[in-house]
Amino acid sequence: MMGVKPLLAAAASVMIAFSFLTAGCGTKKEETPPAPVNRYGVADLETLVKAHPKYSEYFKLETEYNHLLSQYQTERNKLIDASSKQQKINAALADTARRVAAENELKTKVKAREDELNQGLQNLYQDIEKKHHAAAGSMTLETLTPEERAEMANLQMKLTVLGVTGDEKEQVKSELHKLMDLRTSREKGNMAGWTEEEMKQMKEAKEKAQSELEAYSNSTAEEIRSRLEEEGQADMAQVENDFAESHEAWDNDWQARIDSKQKQMAEVKKEIMEDIEQEAARLASEKNLDMIFSKYKANISADDVTGDLAGRIVNIQK
Repeated sequence: MMGVKPLLAAAASVMIAFSFLTAGCGTKKEETPPAPVNRYGVADLETLVKAHPKYSEYFKLETEYNHLLSQYQTERNKLIDASSKQQKINAALADTARRVAAENELKTKVKAREDELNQGLQNLYQDIEKKHHAAAGSMTLETLTPEERAEMANLQMKLTVLGVTGDEKEQVKSELHKLMDLRTSREKGNMAGWTEEEMKQMKEAKEKAQSELEAYSNSTAEEIRSRLEEEGQADMAQVENDFAESHEAWDNDWQARIDSKQKQMAEVKKEIMEDIEQEAARLASEKNLDMIFSKYKANISADDVTGDLAGRIVNIQK
């Protein structure tokens, strides 16, 4: 499109006419010449292009070009799918293995963090208990059974890695909270003889430990999810790279066909635009127009010359 650039300037400038009249005793009086007036024209470029005798040829080339692009992408996708079947199988196996490893990683890290928090609670419990008894007992967030711990890790993986939604998500969250409540309910410790302030201190410490453990578990699961996603994207990128290397000649042939069609389109479009500019130059000269625009601002007065130009262009002999 021509944008805001003028199609062209008028071939001939507006001439200032002078006339002389006779008055009195044979003296000549010079009249003031009229001020030059700038005149502009405006034309719809799309209409002019479509009026050109070669527009049908350009439209045909453009249709063929778009068809080539579509055909290229369709065949490329088919080839990628066919050539990557084994890679997809391998990727699926790798994905399963990664998820199993991720679940084990999550269980191991959460267990280590739980043990660390338990040690902190045990130290606090013993410090308080020694004030009341010669021998201190124990206070822990008792660990779940191996089966319960595996189920908790599985539920956390579903919630973060697999991204379950809807009713399934609510069910997973409900089962996860049940296991968390079960872990809380298994807290052990005898606080006989403790003051109210000491029991409050122990209660707050246990609640803080539970909160920290849950936050750590969620953040670790999210880190694992991000890593698995990056690894999956890397697998797909590798499939693309493998395809590019094994189908380079095929792709080059297609690109050459597409580039050739583009050049044909550009040549015809250039010829059409040159003819439009030539006819616009002639019309501007005949109508004493300074410029003919394809677009203009509303505060500029311009004559619509689309019809005049289109009538000339449609009769161009090609």
